[in-house]
Amino acid sequence: MKLSIRHLVTASLCAAATLSLNAAEPLHPLSNPSLYEQQGYVSNVDTATGAMTINGKRYKGNANTVIFIVDKQGRLGKGRTLADIPANTRVSFATSADGTVTQVLVGNGIMPMSQ
Repeated sequence: MKLSIRHLVTASLCAAATLSLNAAEPLHPLSNPSLYEQQGYVSNVDTATGAMTINGKRYKGNANTVIFIVDKQGRLGKGRTLADIPANTRVSFATSADGTVTQVLVGNGIMPMSQ
């Protein structure tokens, strides 16, 4: 079978597009618990501004914040918006360099860090 340059370029572009799509998927919280080193209790979530209060400190979330929720039976699900984070709930979370919350795990899926 003879491949032309056009076939090779098309195959390369398809492979590159597939790799970038896979890279955009957030990591499962239990696959890399070190992403969630910060822990606390959410006391307030303001969905209008994206602000949330965790352990008395204000953090900012946005539409790109990935939310994982562990239910009472221990099943992991994915939240869609910041409104899915209930108040007065234990969370583990990760922040970016500017302090924006990038990922939140709601519930008890990750054990507390030893002191």
